[in-house]
Parts: sequence; C-alpha cells; structure tokens
Amino acid sequence: MDKQFERSIGLLGEEKYQQIQDKTICVIGLGGVGGTALEALARTGFKKFIIIDFDKVDPSNLNRQILYTQDDISNLKVEAAKRRILSINKEADIKEFNLRVEEDSLKVLNDYQIDFIIDAIDDVKGKVAIAKFALARSIPLIVSLGMANRFDPSQVRIERLDKTTQDPLARKLRYEVKKAGLDAKEIYACVSKETPKQDGAKLNSIMTVPSSAGLNIAYYCIKHFIS
Repeated sequence: MDKQFERSIGLLGEEKYQQIQDKTICVIGLGGVGGTALEALARTGFKKFIIIDFDKVDPSNLNRQILYTQDDISNLKVEAAKRRILSINKEADIKEFNLRVEEDSLKVLNDYQIDFIIDAIDDVKGKVAIAKFALARSIPLIVSLGMANRFDPSQVRIERLDKTTQDPLARKLRYEVKKAGLDAKEIYACVSKETPKQDGAKLNSIMTVPSSAGLNIAYYCIKHFIS
C-alpha cells in the first residue's frame, strides 16, 4: 500500500504521513465541494472518514460532483461515496450516516473521536448546528460558502467568516452564528471572491469552482496536521 502513496510520503515526509493515518476526518455534505475534498484527502493518504449526507445521486449532479457516475444515479450518496473511496484505498475505514444535519441528528457523532470537520452543506441552519458541535468540542472546522453561479476557480479563498464579503450565504451565516451566540472569528470559511452570476434563485454550477473549493479545503485540512 505504501507504493500507492509513495509520492505523498515523499512530499509530506514519513513521520507526517504516518500521523495522518490515525486522524478521523468528518465530511458533511458530499456534493461538488465535499466530494472533491473527500477524494483529495483519500488520495493523499488519509484513511479514516465519517461521511454524512441525506441525498441520493441525481443526474444533475454529474456535471460537477467528482464522486459519482451514471451507475450511481438514484443510490444514496453516502453509499456511492463509500464505494468510490474504497475503490481508491481498500484499507479506508469509512463510517457513513444517511441523515439530514440538525442539532439532534449530530448526536450520532458523540461516540467518535473526530479530528477535523468539513462542512460542505448549503443549509444555514445545518451549518450553525455543525459550528456549535465543533466549537463546543474544540474540533477544527472549515465551512464552505456559496460556490454556485460562478466560473473562476482562481478566486476561491479561505478566510475567517467575519472577513467574508460578496457572498449572500456568508452574510446569512454570519447573522445566524451571532444569533446563536457563536463567534464568527472562530470559524474559517472557504469563499469565492467572484460576484455570482445573476440567475434568479436557481443555483447553477459547473465543476471548476466547487472543486477548487474542495481542493482548498483539503489543503487547509492537510496543513492543519503537518504544520
């Protein structure tokens, strides 16, 4: 198996590579952002994951969501994602939960030691629940903000939530975070600086920006453990 990851080991170093083997990453939301982050981490050498999503694979997902193919249509995303990661690394340890994120539903995670959380869902209420869970347990967290209706992958950045601009979802999340008694300065977010294309309420997207966000998030996670 080390042959598969020899180039990761060459870049990270043997000691850091061995360290990430024992880290459990919780990826919540397995769409264009979360799916790319999950696959990037698995290909780097992380092998312990908790994955959460409530959705099934839809044909409209296939233009941008890296985990899925035509064969996965109508299957649960958590099941398809697990198969995908195991096809990359058969030694991966994956716990999957098919559930909608709410404060009560996140209680299923209380039985696990989690080293890092990736929030890649779109629902603001769910994002606040994840932030509450992570901050209360001092678990490192990165949240993804709006990536729809954008083209330019070079404009994706990671910054503190209180510093985010040009993103309607960020504005809503900052408001709800404050209302929940949380500090936006304690939350880091992946955000696009590109002004969204105006198309009413419909969230259109191609792969470039969501996958750029997923890769930025994967890098942020890797950096956390090797710094």
